[in-house]
Amino acid sequence: MSSFALIVSTAPTDNKTYTALTFARQLVADGHSITGVFFYQEGVLNANQYVQAPSDEVNLNLAWSAFQQQSATPLHLCITAGERRGLTDSDEAAFSHNIDDHFTISGLGELVVLTTKADKVIQL
Repeated sequence: MSSFALIVSTAPTDNKTYTALTFARQLVADGHSITGVFFYQEGVLNANQYVQAPSDEVNLNLAWSAFQQQSATPLHLCITAGERRGLTDSDEAAFSHNIDDHFTISGLGELVVLTTKADKVIQL
């Protein structure tokens, strides 16, 4: 089986983000491994635990968190893109953080590591 690194650069309101999640779930179901999912550009907004989806839409933050719990796939969040969009973790803002605990703040160096460990890199 192949190993994959996924790069998600679309916001949780974009249909491509749901496609990325569905693709990741199918990879795991088919027995492939995912070295990690790297959220970049607008994709970092998927880590914001305070974003609420309308009741008739999928809450992608919760869905990505559940995927991480079920598959143990690392979810990496670009620190620079996150800071530009107002995202903070508990280490940086002890009283007010909005990054879901299932996401790890990372730099582009981590993206390089993920992609070198993977057989294939998919950006959605």
